[in-house]
Amino acid sequence: FLFLSTIGMRRAVSACFSRRVLETDAPVIVQMGQLMSGKTGVLSLAQGIVHWQPPPQAFSAASAALADTETSMYCADDGLADLREALKRKLADENGLTSSEVMVTAGANQAYTNVVLALLDAGDAALLFRPYYFNHLMALQMTGSARELVLPPSLPDLQPDLTVLRTELQSRAASGAPQLKMVTLVNPGNPTGVMIPRETLQAASELCASHGVWLVVDNTYELFAYSGCTPHECVEGDHVINLFSFSKGFGMMGWRVGYIAYPALLGTELLKLQDTILICPPVSSQRFALGALEAGSEWVKERVKDLHQQKQLVVNALEPLGEDAVQGGSGAIYLFVRLPNDSGTLDDVELVRWLVDVHRVAIIPGSACGMAGYVRVCYANLPLEKTREAAARLNAGLTQLVAAISAGKPLPWAHG
Repeated sequence: FLFLSTIGMRRAVSACFSRRVLETDAPVIVQMGQLMSGKTGVLSLAQGIVHWQPPPQAFSAASAALADTETSMYCADDGLADLREALKRKLADENGLTSSEVMVTAGANQAYTNVVLALLDAGDAALLFRPYYFNHLMALQMTGSARELVLPPSLPDLQPDLTVLRTELQSRAASGAPQLKMVTLVNPGNPTGVMIPRETLQAASELCASHGVWLVVDNTYELFAYSGCTPHECVEGDHVINLFSFSKGFGMMGWRVGYIAYPALLGTELLKLQDTILICPPVSSQRFALGALEAGSEWVKERVKDLHQQKQLVVNALEPLGEDAVQGGSGAIYLFVRLPNDSGTLDDVELVRWLVDVHRVAIIPGSACGMAGYVRVCYANLPLEKTREAAARLNAGLTQLVAAISAGKPLPWAHG
């Protein structure tokens, strides 16, 4: 009776919610936090964060801002003028973007949500390549376009499949079906850890331009480029929107500062959204960001350079799965890993839960990124010695998993 009453209550309550939010995925990072809650000593290779603190220049700037009465006031909706000008110089000097306007946001996720709301009506079609960044999917679902999303797989090397994109655009144009409104790329990729070369970005831009489609490129991990790998580059155009973040490179996750580099024609519409959702980013956080810019990209790159040790520890931990199972590592802070699932019975969510419960290490299930049977592993969120311990735990769990599969035994979590 209680069970039936609970079901009835849920149905009654759900009828009060919007279809948009009901059709939006639950946030996997929140779910991981709940899974880890109450368990002592769990080491996380799950959430995409860095282990270092922001530069001292940022703290100095924030300290000075505390005494400034303007810090407690609203500023311009699109951000402090001196920060926007500094970002325009950075975009021109480091990213080759010379024609874009700038809006400061409360992180890159808010930047993406602003863009989605500015460009899409309910029912408009948008494309994400799988594996996708889960918060991008959620933002698109919230527009009311959950049923119109196009989610093709990436190429085997995790680069965007432009042949599929070309076919999708051309077939819609030929049939008279509503065209895609927006295509999203993440460079370097989350969750793939793969850098997209300039020629691919340019080809995607030209394809979108030829069909009147917006191209949105999330450059959150722009500074996470590695020696001997493809460098990070950007493209610009009247149909191209670039997103950036201070969170990862500068270790400013909790300060919530990102920004949009956009064609000027979009400015009025973005301001409507900004004023409704946020009014303006916190002034204290913007002053902190200005201090981070004083330290500059080289400050970040020095820390990124040191991540090779953490990366190698995690790569070594994944050895039980076989060398071909591990992809990524050419950009961002992730490895994307195929699980041994020839039988089709290995549930990546159950694996992640078991690793937390038994081995006290956390990673992200690929199902959250549209790729069941995979996992995402971050190698930047812990300092070296903690990474060493987390990698040892992960290796122990995967060794146990592979041994069970090789022996034809039940999966480790199947018998408690």
